[in-house]
Amino acid sequence: MTNREIENRLAEEIRQATPNVLAQVLQQCQTQKEECTDMANQMEVQVVNTSKRKKWIAGLASAAAAVVVVAGAGIFGYNYMAVDSVIGIDVNPSIELEINRQDKVLKVEALNQDANEILDGMELKGVDFDVAVNALIGSMLKNGYIDELKNSILISVDNDDAEKSAELENRLMEEISAILSSSQVDPALKAQTVSAESDELQKLSEQYQISVGKASLIQSICAQDSTKQFADLAKLSINDLYLIADSQKVNLDDTITQGNPSDKAYIDVEKAKSAAFAHAGVSASEVQLLKAELDFDDGVMVYEIEFVRGNAEYEYDIDAVTAKVLKVEKDGTDNSQQANSSNSSSENSQGGNNSTGNNSFISKEEAKNIALKAAGVNQAKNVKVSLDRDDREYNVEFMDGEFEYDYEIHAVSGKVLAADKERLDDDDRNSSSTGVIISEEEAKSIALKQAGISDPDWIEASFDGEDNKYDVEFAASGYEYDYEINAQNGKIMEYDRERL
Repeated sequence: MTNREIENRLAEEIRQATPNVLAQVLQQCQTQKEECTDMANQMEVQVVNTSKRKKWIAGLASAAAAVVVVAGAGIFGYNYMAVDSVIGIDVNPSIELEINRQDKVLKVEALNQDANEILDGMELKGVDFDVAVNALIGSMLKNGYIDELKNSILISVDNDDAEKSAELENRLMEEISAILSSSQVDPALKAQTVSAESDELQKLSEQYQISVGKASLIQSICAQDSTKQFADLAKLSINDLYLIADSQKVNLDDTITQGNPSDKAYIDVEKAKSAAFAHAGVSASEVQLLKAELDFDDGVMVYEIEFVRGNAEYEYDIDAVTAKVLKVEKDGTDNSQQANSSNSSSENSQGGNNSTGNNSFISKEEAKNIALKAAGVNQAKNVKVSLDRDDREYNVEFMDGEFEYDYEIHAVSGKVLAADKERLDDDDRNSSSTGVIISEEEAKSIALKQAGISDPDWIEASFDGEDNKYDVEFAASGYEYDYEINAQNGKIMEYDRERL
């Protein structure tokens, strides 16, 4: 309805509501002329006022029309800015997009550091949803988060309308599948409906810096396996989560599934079983296999192999990348293998044992090189490498003149478990360029030479940046040595020796 039509309608209604008594009054005035004259004058005033009232009504109608226009614009603005759906895309980067009913992107949020790298330099607000998804998947391909070794993506949709959720899930699966197929990647996709209104999922999402969708997936896995810890699984990529779920036959029927997760980065289960059998000194035909599953333990993907021979039960953790034996447990006595030296050395007087192959640790030099390579640094300063034997990981810290790096490296597999990078302030930058002259290896040599030791049982060195010194510890001939070496001039500041 136009403004003019609104004005006419309002004016007509007012005219109909106003009583027309002028003729009746004039008839009465035939006998009372003077009164009639007064009454007529009075009615003329009323007619004039009515005319003025009509003008006021017309003004009111214009105002009402303006309100209608403004209200319409407000409704349109609300519909445009209102969030209709929240979409989660998880690989290892976790990204959430908020879109409106017109499928325009209102907001893109990076939920972890990897996602920040994916979004670097992108401005996706206001673009079509399809364009945004294409850009995000393309960036993940470019930055190496998706390839033939890591082909899995989790799609999560939060929408109050079940039909709209299903439509978005299928649409996303088709679009992402087409993008990856064109890049010669055979994708493994899962799509699910989630609700951000779940307080528990929202809390887990914020605590572990993952999407609500990934939190929902992990929760489903943990619900079917009480041995799984949410905190451990939150560290894994979607590809590794899919592999574990498939290996352990976790029921994920509430998801739409397409393709299989890539296992090309890991050895197959047959090779893992062979490694365990060889270490135990048994053959496959001699044992009863209880379990052979891909799992995650202490920051490493492992195969858990369990089997029985005789009265003995064996449990192995086999590194899923290198096939190294990481952990062995044996309960009971294997009557058919009493004389096997590899087992007798690992049994205790109660017939059970839990051992970890510390002799398979990578060296500190290897850990350092892994961290430097991961950081893309060729020449590092103030390098500090320390080993946590209990957690089976190296902590590697170093500087390159502009940044300070901190890496955690798994001591067996060499996998990067965590990484941190911070820009140096002026004081730290000056310290990194002038404070250290001797290397870690030189500090070790100085300490060993002073102690008269050429072949220690073990040796560790760490750099103390605050005091500009190396702490060197080693053991030999039943003694443990502790040295403090000045990092600038190589002088021995302090040393101590204790009997073990």
